[in-house]
Amino acid sequence: MSPVNALPDLASLSDDDLERLVRATEDEEEAISKRRRRLHERIDALRAERVTRLRGQVAAGTLAVPSPETLERPIFEGTGEPPAERAEDEALPDPAGLSDDELRATIISFEQEEDDISLHRRVLHGRIDILRAERERRRRGRHVDPGELGPILGGPR
Repeated sequence: MSPVNALPDLASLSDDDLERLVRATEDEEEAISKRRRRLHERIDALRAERVTRLRGQVAAGTLAVPSPETLERPIFEGTGEPPAERAEDEALPDPAGLSDDELRATIISFEQEEDDISLHRRVLHGRIDILRAERERRRRGRHVDPGELGPILGGPR
């Protein structure tokens, strides 16, 4: 996955180049969304194991009350950089074979990766919106008033 570069000078792009850029950016967003969904599946599997363990501790009366700090999760824990691509067939560690601390650390690691992927995805959505607005502006052959962006970005009606 490549970092998101600044937009080129849109006025210097031909219509065909603009269309290729729109498609390439949409394809990149689709790939990042697919990666994000796979990551959510992994996080869900790890969290399910953690919940099972916590329920077992509650049933046995051995659950230590966690401090509020361990329960909080900041809104964003990522680095701000797109994470390196993982091999699609990379196996998820066996949750049952992880200690409680390893399980929690693995969940946190995946959550941080998801934060970075989601940030990258939001940037791509913004790029796509700008490129589509430029494409629509050209189709209409005039300046697009900011008040007209809702229908343009919302797609055909």
